[in-house]
Amino acid sequence: MKVKSSIERGADYLCTKLGDVVTAIQQVAVVKGLAMWEVERKIGAGIRKRLIVSERSLVALQLAPGCA
Repeated sequence: MKVKSSIERGADYLCTKLGDVVTAIQQVAVVKGLAMWEVERKIGAGIRKRLIVSERSLVALQLAPGCA
């Protein structure tokens, strides 16, 4: 079952549990009304790790004015 979510596939987010920037891959489940997302984080030179985290732990990245 999919839940309406503000998370977008392919977008970068700050994962508060990891303290690292991750890329949202897809919504994989709903647990207690919360969407669970598969995310990918870059660890090192070409090494990536996929994890499943709740939507609540993902915070949108905001660019400072003048950056882009």
